[in-house]
Amino acid sequence: MADAHVKRQRAVDVFPAGVCDGNRGPGGWGVVLQYGGRSREVHGAELAPTSSDRMLLTAVAEALALLTRPVAVHVHADQTIVGRHRDLRSRLTSAAQRHQVRWVEEVTTSGAAAERADALARTGLLEATQQLDSRCVHDLITRQCWQCRPSAGTRPERVAVTSGGSVFHLSEGCAALNHGWRRIERRGGVQSDLTWVPTVDAITAGRGACEVCCAGRDIR
Repeated sequence: MADAHVKRQRAVDVFPAGVCDGNRGPGGWGVVLQYGGRSREVHGAELAPTSSDRMLLTAVAEALALLTRPVAVHVHADQTIVGRHRDLRSRLTSAAQRHQVRWVEEVTTSGAAAERADALARTGLLEATQQLDSRCVHDLITRQCWQCRPSAGTRPERVAVTSGGSVFHLSEGCAALNHGWRRIERRGGVQSDLTWVPTVDAITAGRGACEVCCAGRDIR
């Protein structure tokens, strides 16, 4: 549950966007976060077959993961699409646990922030397309190489680990990760650093997938 003082804070406005190439192709996501007079922009690419809805929800999850303390959040997007994607719903629930999140009923499809988020998502899609059109280690076009082309459900390239942890995480906003940190601090300990490493290295080292932020995903 979000901290009680969240209600007294000014809300962070989140404007997410997602696009994909065709019905099920590579995609991109973008998000603009606004708080008072400040703004932050983030975008990303997805090489595996995806959908615009999945990219939009990814943008929301990534935005929530960026918030380092409990805050009130207004997400300017249609909440009904969350129910169609069980794995992303788990990720969103984890990322939103510390915050007071409200999905704005009136979806904002115009305005500078929404338009900028869409442009960021298209930048992500362009980056995904460029990577797929580049040559792989087998000197073939990546999207045409059966060994290198990504597939739906492909594991992420990098995951987050702590020095003493036995599992890896998909987001620094993971509820289980932050709960562990708070428990360490209450005992007078020091919060361990979070490091992003190649997924294959984390698996080779014997780390398992976090049951919270990796719920619904077969990462091995």
